[in-house]
Amino acid sequence: MQLYKKKKVEIIVEAVLQQQILKMIEDEGAKGYTVIPEAFGKGHRGVRGEAHVSNVFKNILIIVIADERTAMRIIENAQPLLKNYAGIVYVSEVSVVRDEHF
Repeated sequence: MQLYKKKKVEIIVEAVLQQQILKMIEDEGAKGYTVIPEAFGKGHRGVRGEAHVSNVFKNILIIVIADERTAMRIIENAQPLLKNYAGIVYVSEVSVVRDEHF
């Protein structure tokens, strides 16, 4: 079986930025993404993203698998969007079976 190397970009960010981040991802040519609507945990800002009466501090997880060039553009263009918000970007190497999907 043939495997194809890709980059997996995971962006955990305040839900208020969802549409801006998704638009940027699409503008950079990614063929798709996954949004997980409830991401919470603890980091240098303390506990973030747990359910509140409002969604003011709600976090989401956006996952994109793309070729290296597209992934690097997404990573670079995410940084200015995250500047004034809680958010973090993780990047890892992955292998996929269906290259044409990514």
